Amino acid sequence: MAVEFLKLFGFTEDPFASTNAADEPLIDRYFVQPPFFPSVIGDPSKPKSNVVFAPRGGGKTAQKIMIERKSEIDGGFLCVAYDKFPLDGIKQITDADAEYHITNITRLLLVAVLISLTDVHKSNVDATDRELIVDLSKQLLGGLSQSRLKDEIDSIKSLGQKTRESWRKYGGAAISLVNAVLTSYGAAAIVLPESNQKNSESTRFKFEALVALAIKIGYQSVYILVDRTDELTLTAQNADKAFAFISPVLIDLPLLETAGVGFKFFLWDQMKEPYQEGGGRPDRLLEYTLDWSVSELEKVLERRLQTYSDGQVSRFDQLLSGAPYDVHRMISYFANASPRDMVRICKKIVDEHTKSGVFSPKIDFKTVKVALASFSLERARELYGAFISDLKKVGELTFTTNFLANDVFRIGAQGARAKVQKWQSAGAVIKIGELPNKGNRPLYNYGIVDPRLALAVLSDASLEEAMDNYLVICPHCKDLRIGIKGSITCPGCQGSFEMADADSLATVCAIA
Repeated sequence: MAVEFLKLFGFTEDPFASTNAADEPLIDRYFVQPPFFPSVIGDPSKPKSNVVFAPRGGGKTAQKIMIERKSEIDGGFLCVAYDKFPLDGIKQITDADAEYHITNITRLLLVAVLISLTDVHKSNVDATDRELIVDLSKQLLGGLSQSRLKDEIDSIKSLGQKTRESWRKYGGAAISLVNAVLTSYGAAAIVLPESNQKNSESTRFKFEALVALAIKIGYQSVYILVDRTDELTLTAQNADKAFAFISPVLIDLPLLETAGVGFKFFLWDQMKEPYQEGGGRPDRLLEYTLDWSVSELEKVLERRLQTYSDGQVSRFDQLLSGAPYDVHRMISYFANASPRDMVRICKKIVDEHTKSGVFSPKIDFKTVKVALASFSLERARELYGAFISDLKKVGELTFTTNFLANDVFRIGAQGARAKVQKWQSAGAVIKIGELPNKGNRPLYNYGIVDPRLALAVLSDASLEEAMDNYLVICPHCKDLRIGIKGSITCPGCQGSFEMADADSLATVCAIA
């Protein structure tokens, strides 16, 4: 029914149907380029490795896709995505060592080179190159299942339709692809072993040789796009483990500075601290942090609406009636710097309006309130599910460990600090200042950092009450902050301000 409602406004498709950039064919039409994005792409003739940190749903994969699209259009560099990690034999994080990652990446690059070689002039490939292909094929493609080969082919983003044609032409069998290349270059066909062959020679050396071959046959360079390292069962709930999983590659400077290669890492922002503590080298591997401003998110939503409505709708408020706030802007604040969450909020509102099957031509603000409350609880459970019951028991947006120990949980100070540490690691709370403690050291004052979690914790408060009293705008950096009263040190810019002196979210979202 959502589609029927949206058609009333000129939408040809549901602009909120997908929250996964990989499933959005029109993304290049509404992609908003972060200021640093040209530096991430860089110059393919002089490739450099770098790392982008962003929150989940913050647009990491969208950037990866735009680099892939550029590689397909320009054709100047060979681009492969390392975002699927075979876990056969990986029982713990330490099993994913440097050899594991380099082997996986080399296999991806081998398949990409093989497909590229199906239409390269034969004079570009000599006996040494053919020997490398035979050797690596026996080492890496033996026993490769059809589904695994399909994953490898799907990870090659530079070749577009050619990858799909290769899959159909060679019947999903690695040996068919390998022998098609070898025989076309005058070499004998081979038989792949039933399982990968062990080889005493360094895979790293062969990876470098394969990069050199890619350049020899016409590419300026090779880009390896590393994404989704925090989406495995082993890493999903723990940034330290997500870093540990990819660290053998991420802190291997000789590998990252391989001639002709640019590694582009798109990582969960919670991994930044363990990366820095674990040997990260920002002086050699440039870092970028994606932190969407509200104005940028408003622009993202505007472009998305315009794209799917053929320019007829540019503000979400055009779908509403009787709203006391600028809901387009309000949604951008409650998205909490996440384009994905912004889309999810919009979808929740439209679905709430149309769920009965009978709906009015425009959405009432009370529907927005119901949908936003529902989404906030849903998102809080997704992000902080293990801690929701405790945080609701606290019932406050700001607190000290003494308050938790003495007034809420009736536990020792050490137990209270352990709770807060877990909440901090999950990104639920952050230190927002200090409170005087007569005769003793000041007490750390902690506060909830996510506005959706704030609504879930204060479930008895109305949206209007929260926007008027608890959700305020830092006067220094203009980010959304949460508190009750008194002084707050903004965790983003470290500027201090009094709650009473800051503009409320209700004020900044008021209709002019």
